[in-house]
Amino acid sequence: MLSLWRRGVACDPEPCSVMSEAAEGGSGRDVVVPVPVEEASPGRLHELVLCAAAVQGARPAVCSEREAHGGSLSYSYSQVLALGNRLQQVLHSHCDLTHGYVIGLYCQPTVNLPSCILGILQIGAAFCPIDPENAPHLSANFIQRCKLMYVLIQKDMIQKFKETLSKWLYIEVEHDVPTLNVVLVKIQWRLNNVDSEPKNKEYVICRKIEDLRPGSSEAAEVDRKQVHKYTDIQRHGFLAYILQTSGTTGTPKIVRVPHQCIVPNIQHLRNIFKVSSDDIIFMASPLTFDPSVVEMFVALSSGATLLIVPPVIKRMPKTLANILFNHHKVSIMQATPTLIKWFGSEILASVVLSASTSLRVLALGGEAFPSLSVLKSWRGKGNKTEIFNLYGITEVSSWATFYKIPEESLHDATQLHEECVPLGLPLLGTVLDVVDNSGQVIQEGKGQVFIGGKERVCFLDDEKAVCPGTMRATGDWVIIKDGHMYYVGRQDNQIKRHGKRVNLERIQQVAESLKQVEACVVAKYDQDKLMLFVVPKGIPKLRKGETTNFCRNILLELGKYLSSHEIPDHVFQINSVPFTTHGKVDRATLIQTYQEQAEAKKSNCIVGPKELREGIQRLWKVVLNLPEDQPDVSENCMFLYNGGDSLKALRLAEEIETFLGQTVFGLTEVILNGSVLDIYNHIANSIFFEDRNKEDIDKNYRKVKRKRIKDESEGSLPKWNEDQSSAPISNITTISRGNQVMKIKFAKHCENSPDLREGKELMDAESNGKRRKEKDSSTVPENVNAKILGNEEKMSDKNTYLESIANQVIESSHNEGMFIPEEHAANSRMVTFKIRWKSDTAKCVDASPLVVISGHNDSDGTVYIGSHSHRMQAIDLLSGKIKWERILGDRIESSACISRCGNFIIVGCYDGSICVLRVSDGQTYWIFWTEDSVKSSPIMDPDLGLIFVGSHDHHIYALDIHSKVCVWKLHCGGGAVFSTPCLNKSPRRLYIATLGQSLVAVNPDTRSIVWKHFCGKPLFSSPQCTVQNVYVGCVDGSLQCFSHSGDQLWQFSTGGPIFTSPSVCHFSPTNRKIICGSHDCFVYCLDEVGCLVWKFETSKQVYAVPFVFTNYNLDNQTLVAVVSTDGNLWILAAATGELVISYSLPGEIFSSPVLWKEALVVGCRNNFVYCLEMFVSKQANTNSLK
Repeated sequence: MLSLWRRGVACDPEPCSVMSEAAEGGSGRDVVVPVPVEEASPGRLHELVLCAAAVQGARPAVCSEREAHGGSLSYSYSQVLALGNRLQQVLHSHCDLTHGYVIGLYCQPTVNLPSCILGILQIGAAFCPIDPENAPHLSANFIQRCKLMYVLIQKDMIQKFKETLSKWLYIEVEHDVPTLNVVLVKIQWRLNNVDSEPKNKEYVICRKIEDLRPGSSEAAEVDRKQVHKYTDIQRHGFLAYILQTSGTTGTPKIVRVPHQCIVPNIQHLRNIFKVSSDDIIFMASPLTFDPSVVEMFVALSSGATLLIVPPVIKRMPKTLANILFNHHKVSIMQATPTLIKWFGSEILASVVLSASTSLRVLALGGEAFPSLSVLKSWRGKGNKTEIFNLYGITEVSSWATFYKIPEESLHDATQLHEECVPLGLPLLGTVLDVVDNSGQVIQEGKGQVFIGGKERVCFLDDEKAVCPGTMRATGDWVIIKDGHMYYVGRQDNQIKRHGKRVNLERIQQVAESLKQVEACVVAKYDQDKLMLFVVPKGIPKLRKGETTNFCRNILLELGKYLSSHEIPDHVFQINSVPFTTHGKVDRATLIQTYQEQAEAKKSNCIVGPKELREGIQRLWKVVLNLPEDQPDVSENCMFLYNGGDSLKALRLAEEIETFLGQTVFGLTEVILNGSVLDIYNHIANSIFFEDRNKEDIDKNYRKVKRKRIKDESEGSLPKWNEDQSSAPISNITTISRGNQVMKIKFAKHCENSPDLREGKELMDAESNGKRRKEKDSSTVPENVNAKILGNEEKMSDKNTYLESIANQVIESSHNEGMFIPEEHAANSRMVTFKIRWKSDTAKCVDASPLVVISGHNDSDGTVYIGSHSHRMQAIDLLSGKIKWERILGDRIESSACISRCGNFIIVGCYDGSICVLRVSDGQTYWIFWTEDSVKSSPIMDPDLGLIFVGSHDHHIYALDIHSKVCVWKLHCGGGAVFSTPCLNKSPRRLYIATLGQSLVAVNPDTRSIVWKHFCGKPLFSSPQCTVQNVYVGCVDGSLQCFSHSGDQLWQFSTGGPIFTSPSVCHFSPTNRKIICGSHDCFVYCLDEVGCLVWKFETSKQVYAVPFVFTNYNLDNQTLVAVVSTDGNLWILAAATGELVISYSLPGEIFSSPVLWKEALVVGCRNNFVYCLEMFVSKQANTNSLK
């Protein structure tokens, strides 16, 4: 079956349909069934109709139901053609199409619609439907982008057209066509430009067929000349129609569809559905949704009758069912699952899918296909309707695959929500590929679907020419299993929630399988909140108490089938599922409903001490799914011991804040660590003293907290001694991601002198300590105040040796490597890794470690790192023993930094907090709150001791942690600050990269923006500085270099987005290299003018920051540690990029490695922090090694 996907049906010698015996009730073996197609060349849409009309001239071609007084009007094939010919003459006489063969259509679906379309197609033009219900500025933008000069407007809608679009254009009536009730108008523009929607260039990825299958037998069959022959979009009669995507999966795009792309769909589907002149086909889709073209032309090319119904009737389930199946006896219906659900289970079972229904074929597409259990619930006893799963994207209009549901599968007693339906086989002329994250076409496993075909190619947005065989990325992910392709969901429906990946499609499938559920929708809101909207089955409108019980029961049922991180935060009862004009779920309306209800709750809240106590008790029971009539829990009851977890703690905090109508900072942490009484006291101190200023509130809160701490039982935090904040500690060295090393030397009276260097120099001093013990503590003067060694300061030239050697690597396994310098081949070195220790954090670890070395002769080492489990751990570097662990208020992705005094570590949190914790025991010294999540990693200013950190609230903050004040904050011009700020010594600049696509240079002393550069795409990468330049990676795949005055000096393009931050490697004061990873799976090394020195291909994308270091056991060679997201660690020669050793960890890695001497520390998404120890041993060379 997979080879058939890859080959596509069009590659067969004769047109054919590939069917599966499983789909017909057989064994599942693939068979080939001939398809009676008119000709190998597909022809054009109107030509298919002309052929059918020549035989079926007297039969009804189209029937339209009237809206006002009921009844219907129909035209025969002869009448439809005659009216179309009349319009053709009018258009030919009054339209100058030298600048483009496109005619707009602004009308409602009526009996005249097919004739209008045929008239346009017969003059060699494309029809372009304009949605009358669209926002005026969107319609004006669409008209301009399509370069429309002429529009056919329904007569009674011409005033609406003028009124809604008069701001941008005016019209000139060219001709009245009374027989079709339309007017031909010419457009004149008042404005030169209409603000257009931004193009989503990332969404569509084009590939030629041959590019995706190198070396395959099919590639040899492709005519090379034809592949490189570009198609001219301006050719007369080439395009069939132009429309706009719905925008439900991204920014709306203009799609220009050639006849050769859509006609194979028509030919193949009418054969699959066995369409005859006796069939009546319902046009369920609006003309602006491309499945309507399939519905119309499958009917009109087969001699069947097309039934058109006014849009208002489509929103009246009972009336619609009566018209379709009782009055007109519709036999074929193609629709979205949402539109079918609109009927409701009772009407579905008794009318639409009853035993006596006229409906012979039901084809569902445009959304995720329902589970088999849902299909079973729709069907009445004895129903024989054939049900098909259709899949496709508008960018390759219209359908790509089909699958017929085997009849026996609808009768088998299979387990709930485990009955996934395959996407099926390709339609005529269609080619499908499944491509994994590395860009490889796969035959098994998970990947993204690409769709195309030799002639099944459309033109998107401003494309003028497209290579035949172009493949379009769908954004849809599937799993190939046992030869079948199963839909998983869109990438944007795969969200990371509380550190774990959640598939919204799966949650909805499970929910709609519950017996209490008629229909439901899962929607995400506010980053990672999940809402479940439910239409109850067979239950009238519930009263308030009944609604509460219903929603609680739904959550309890979902808990039987879903993991805790998949359980929705809220369940809402709704009367019906709203849908868009395209028949898809209108999630925007549902979210708006939720927001209105939440706001109403907030505005009605008047809470006193009594109401607060009762509210906490009530919400405690709701979140933990305890019976309402259960006695109140004890005031000493702990949330985690009463069945709670971190996810439920987040929900309880949100429920309490909704109940109060305001935010309570730090509430989640108190819920996780405190009792019911602690929660009450924390909230009371926050909300009952609003008239006092903020300083008094903070002071009172600290007093209450200290008193509470004193009385708490074992396991609580010890009493806080504020005098300890200034207690001196020994000299320390800190090592953080990107080879950032800082040495703080303490003199008398706790005077400290941070020595911040490019990592290589200090790493040399420490890594080579065995050779230079006598110089161990002489590198930093005792009484220097916050001296930062500049990038141009003198450093050893010992690493240039690596430039002249050639490494030979022999890998017998993932944890063994051979390092063989050319000049010392007789004494090669075996490099190996082993796990020194690992620490369980209970959730994914995306933060990077901070390593702090202190004590006599650097005897004490500690790793500080956070996790998505909310845990912050301090781990002994040598033994792996946890020195202390704190649970903070939310997930931790930020990497920690240390204070100038060395007594505190500072880390950001998803709840918007910046936590200052004591190094000795993890006790909270201060919490500063921003207005949004903090994923940025803080840095310390060695001169002033300030902490600089960014927030998703678009600001950068400067904090004085000792005085517990925010010295200043600065809005960075829009866009969250995800990256770590970079502080440059001279000129003194603070560089901030934003998701608002800007690199911002700030003077930290005057808190003013010096310059800003718009990079065009979001910046996740953290800036990195040298004495002359600043470097940053961009999502557009480029590494960009700027001078400190803001001039862009160069940019280097990689083959994928850059999320990692660059590292600077110093071989000498005049020889620097920039090393950076990319999502194209390569690591790049560039010189200072942007020229490629080397690149190394890893096994997966590179997200983490490379770490440059020196190992004295390898002749002081400079190496670079790189990790790829699949968990592989790569040690490379920094000068050549050659592999020294690789090692695999059992989980994905987004954390950046940090090295100290032989120890490498990194976080992993299997919940562990790993410390690996690198061993280098000499051994004599052998012949086998040569």
